[in-house]
Amino acid sequence: MRVFHALLLLLLGMVLPSPASAQARICIDPDVFNFGNIQIGNSTSANWSVSNCGTASWSFTDVSVHPATGPAFSVSSSCSTGMVLAPGDRCNVAVTFAPQVTGQTSGGLWLRNTADAPDAILTFYGRGVDAQSGTAMLQFIPQVADFGTQTLGTRSDAMDLELYNQGPAAMSLSAIVLNGPQAFDFLGFDNGCLVGSVIPAGQGCHMVLYFAPQAAGTRLANLVVDSPQLASLAILQIVGVGSASAPASVPVIEFYNGALDHYFMTSIQTEIDALDNGLIPGWVRTGRSFNAYAQPAAGTNPVCRYYMPPPLNSHFYSASADECAEVASRFPWFISESPAVFYIALPNEITGECPQSAVPVYRLYNNRPDANHRYTTDPALKAQMQAQGYIAEGYGPDAVIMCAAR
Repeated sequence: MRVFHALLLLLLGMVLPSPASAQARICIDPDVFNFGNIQIGNSTSANWSVSNCGTASWSFTDVSVHPATGPAFSVSSSCSTGMVLAPGDRCNVAVTFAPQVTGQTSGGLWLRNTADAPDAILTFYGRGVDAQSGTAMLQFIPQVADFGTQTLGTRSDAMDLELYNQGPAAMSLSAIVLNGPQAFDFLGFDNGCLVGSVIPAGQGCHMVLYFAPQAAGTRLANLVVDSPQLASLAILQIVGVGSASAPASVPVIEFYNGALDHYFMTSIQTEIDALDNGLIPGWVRTGRSFNAYAQPAAGTNPVCRYYMPPPLNSHFYSASADECAEVASRFPWFISESPAVFYIALPNEITGECPQSAVPVYRLYNNRPDANHRYTTDPALKAQMQAQGYIAEGYGPDAVIMCAAR
């Protein structure tokens, strides 16, 4: 089932002309209001003043409740169609929120007018809650859906998203909505996270997101999830960058030190030049490499790099944020050289499959006290290293650790 984009009924807020051109103006403060959580069976009210804050009279051409307004709202107003407001005049609006069912709802009051500014709308929101509220907590994995850079006119690879119920109670999904400034640049398919389905405590459901930018620059949206068992709406930030051209990939060059019997790799040109020129003795190119990105790209993760001081005198790389954090926690004497030495895609954590646009990268551990790793895209080399006692580390049956750019 498709996750629906929410217009949230309305145009969020009114746009006023510049002071230089403003003659007839309508002012509402605030023009967006959130009633927050209200227990079912209770009610609360809010009042607004609508004024002519310009220098010329204008009239209302239509004062009407937006047809998508939820039944929990009742609106009364001294503002009326045909009413004329002279400069400094005002009328009033009162809205009562009395939820009878759980969940977020919204509404609006159109205040169309002959002022110089566009038609105004007063927007209001509220959420009905009951005794179940706060009995479960929802965690998004990942905590931020960052798609990196995506070329205009293309669609990103699928991003797997888990909705994990931290408990202690089971939770039932009552709404899954994409909204925000550029909501239509993102696509969501709820797959196992269906409205009405129940997620037991300590379990999760999975859905996928895509990014298809419609304009250049940073694009923002939110995934909003509601459940009667949540204390408040669960909101996941979604971000991506639209680019007129695809980011260029960079080669990650492999070097070998015979005296140490260690492998090292880097995409940083100053390091490559230093190794090639013998400024760091003992290292030579193996002739092998794979492609990554120097900057964030669609569907990629930053790769952390840790230096393991002597007696190890080695390096460790990972594109998994969890693994990077675990290394920092378990081995505090390791030196973090970069949280993002380059950017690369991660494979599916279950199957180990890479996107079609990527090549599997294998990580091989030498299984010795000096703890060195080798990274390769060559399955035959992987098998050769395993025959020498190296251990393959990665996801899925083929132990894929990263996904290199083609």
